[in-house]
Amino acid sequence: MVAKGFWCYVQPPGDISRVQGWKLHLSATPLSAPLVLARAADVLVRHRCHFKFARTIDHVTELVSRQCDRGSAGKIITVYPEVDDDGLRALAAELDRATEGLPGPVVLSDRPFRQGSSVHYRFGVFHGVPMLGNDGQYEAMLVAPDGALVLDRRTARFSPPDWGPRDPFTHARNHSQTSQTGPGGVAAPRPVLLKDRYLVRTSVRQLCTGGVYRALDQQTGAAVIVKQARQHTQATTAGGDVRDMRRHEAEMLRQFASSGVTPLLVDLFEQQGDLFLVQEEITGVTLRRWVSDNTSFHDDGTWGTALDAVQRIASELTDLVELVHSQGLVLRDLNPGNVMVTDDGSLGLIDLELLVRSGARPVVRGYTPGYAAPEQTVAPRIGTAPSPTADLYSLGATLFHLISGADPLLPDDDPGTRSHHERIAYWLDQLGAGNPGVRRFGDVVLALMHDDPGRRPGLARVRHLLAARTDRTDPTDQDGRARSIPPLPDTSDVKRMLIDTLDHLLATMDTGSSERLWPTGASGATSDPCNVQHGAAGILGTLTLAYRNRPDTALRDAMTVTAGWIRHRAAREPRALPGLYFGRSGTAWALAEAASALGDDDLLAFAGDLARTVPVRWPNPDVCHGVAGAGLTQLRFWEITGEETYLDRAGQAAEAMAAAAEQQDGLVLWPVPRHFSSRLAGAAHFGFAHGVAGAGMFLLSAGQITGERAYLELAARAADSLRAVVQVRDGAAYWPKDARGDNPDRQWTHWCSGSSGVGTFLVRMWQENGDRRLLDLAALAAGAVHRARWQAGTTQCHGISGDGEFLLDLAAMTGEERYRDWAADLATALLARHTLRDGRMLPPDETATGLAADFGTGIAGVLAFLLRLVHGGPRLWLPHHGIRAAGAGVGFGGTETQET
Repeated sequence: MVAKGFWCYVQPPGDISRVQGWKLHLSATPLSAPLVLARAADVLVRHRCHFKFARTIDHVTELVSRQCDRGSAGKIITVYPEVDDDGLRALAAELDRATEGLPGPVVLSDRPFRQGSSVHYRFGVFHGVPMLGNDGQYEAMLVAPDGALVLDRRTARFSPPDWGPRDPFTHARNHSQTSQTGPGGVAAPRPVLLKDRYLVRTSVRQLCTGGVYRALDQQTGAAVIVKQARQHTQATTAGGDVRDMRRHEAEMLRQFASSGVTPLLVDLFEQQGDLFLVQEEITGVTLRRWVSDNTSFHDDGTWGTALDAVQRIASELTDLVELVHSQGLVLRDLNPGNVMVTDDGSLGLIDLELLVRSGARPVVRGYTPGYAAPEQTVAPRIGTAPSPTADLYSLGATLFHLISGADPLLPDDDPGTRSHHERIAYWLDQLGAGNPGVRRFGDVVLALMHDDPGRRPGLARVRHLLAARTDRTDPTDQDGRARSIPPLPDTSDVKRMLIDTLDHLLATMDTGSSERLWPTGASGATSDPCNVQHGAAGILGTLTLAYRNRPDTALRDAMTVTAGWIRHRAAREPRALPGLYFGRSGTAWALAEAASALGDDDLLAFAGDLARTVPVRWPNPDVCHGVAGAGLTQLRFWEITGEETYLDRAGQAAEAMAAAAEQQDGLVLWPVPRHFSSRLAGAAHFGFAHGVAGAGMFLLSAGQITGERAYLELAARAADSLRAVVQVRDGAAYWPKDARGDNPDRQWTHWCSGSSGVGTFLVRMWQENGDRRLLDLAALAAGAVHRARWQAGTTQCHGISGDGEFLLDLAAMTGEERYRDWAADLATALLARHTLRDGRMLPPDETATGLAADFGTGIAGVLAFLLRLVHGGPRLWLPHHGIRAAGAGVGFGGTETQET
């Protein structure tokens, strides 16, 4: 037996010979898992089967939790039977007999051996054919009869490939898929009617634990919300599961029915083994959505929610907490997503399943990160319910969101030299510079969010403090003037974060690893370790940018080691995907920039050879994964080397982009073909990473460098399409994510899908054709990303570092210093969330609590932004040709913008 990460592998002599086939999964709960494993292992060892199982009870708990991916949920044991169909049926039957009566959830991706069995089966990879898939992730691929490699898709329904072998079990009996249809986890082909009464209209969300649906009560004609509880999910070692939580929620709804602040309970029933709770649908929006919709921005630089509205909602939130406490209960999970603002403006509570008696035991720990009191986060998984003072902290955290729009989530210091309370105080101080609501109510929030439960003010005191601030004037600066325009961040802190983040990257490089040179986060765990988004190439790009500003020996050595590691590791990967961020284009680009900075001709030659292996015709046309990214790379290689080969290849990519363009409703789009083996198949985005803005950027650059008017004209059409779909709200510009109109009210602001990525293209298009409308839209896009700085994450891909790069572009190309000041404001937002690790001041990654090194989703991308903010210089991963700087481009450090 071998323990590796999440799994323990049991491997009889000899390797798994099959690439793919029918495999078995056994489900269990945390309570039943040891017995399921013991009984199943006895059978499997006797049959000399290869299998794996979840390594600990905590891992089993994770596999049946609401956070688990629905395609993977419940698979506690995976068996790889190397037998024929008769042998498979016999093995499944023996496992079924051995585990009969032991509870486990239905595995949604599989069929159960029989209804109620813990044994399930599906067709999938055994060891598969390991390959770098088209999305830049390592996958174990299926082999189709024609030899094609196909993704083994683990979806929440039984879906073997069309070409797969006949189901070995169906000939023995008619298999019922009752548990697999409708609200059980699969979109039903016909309307779903529950209890012959509730007609499901739409799905609100789907989780491992069950769906939440909007439905019509055909008996009364009323709109209702239906919450499904799938048996044996969210199960605990105490024996309960999500059905118990739903029953408890129903009891809470009954208890508060007369209050008018919770939905009315309509029904509670079982169907097909699952439990369904039906409640009144409250018309309105969550407090989270309300804050987003009601945050205003003013010409004097201030922003926030109207003070009278903050006052009213804060008072009503206090009343809600007091109502719950008056019943001897604690909320445990008060947060902006569990509070509704109804159409008439009043507040209500939803999702009451975590309400418990104060001090009750045993209770399963439950909370929302950032909104839970410190004593909740360190409590045992099963223990005693917290005291009402924990809800006081959550009230303060919810008020923090009300006045800031941000989630009060911070990475831990190590060692913990600062208290959490001190860090929240620092954050509020930074927020208060331009936010009257924070200045007026911040001290109330801070008092409630004290680390010491005994120092949090009681609800009567909170109500008094809120009332006392009705006519309170704002705090003033030392010179007596009211603080309104946010000051620039302390340049010494920005420079310290820059230096410390660079030092951290150098210190955490693992040169002894052949798998990854730097640690990555969950989103990059299976990605190519040599790419830009999550791998060493992105970090090398940042190190090179730093070296151009500070050419010292330590950086030079780190770049040399990184380039050598990439060369060695890349040689192990036979596929050269075209994408700039997930493919070999970015790898080659990073090596070329490093070679240029180091004066290493041999490395430059290797990078050029790699760039010439990248395909410039590919089904996916986008920047991250496809042709546009490959084309941008060829253009940059021409800039560096002057070799016409790269220009010819860039022209081939541009022709491919022209051929891939599609007209839809007067717009030019670059959809990913539906038949393409990719998770983006069928997508038609507008943003930079996967859509129109990125396509337009490449065509614009290709037209400028080659002089081909057709490319410039197609780029102009891309800009026109973006003008046609822009959504201007209160002086800020937003774009929908895709042409399907999904999430039409979502204000997308970032590089990958939103204002900063679109603005990056539009301002360059304006420089080319002088169309003032494009500059005006870019300015409105800048307003959008500046407004979102406190609510956004920290990263390049979908955070304020990528947004800040756009603002620096705009400052350089227009000469307007306000955009540089706005970029500095984004740095202030970064500083507010910093952590101290071994004395270094570091920004968090995309999770808000981790320190992944990645460029796209981690701290290397933050460092790249800080380097440009402080020292100036060109933006990574864009050609330099065609950019005309209107301003001096001076950063904090006084160094003028460098072009290479």
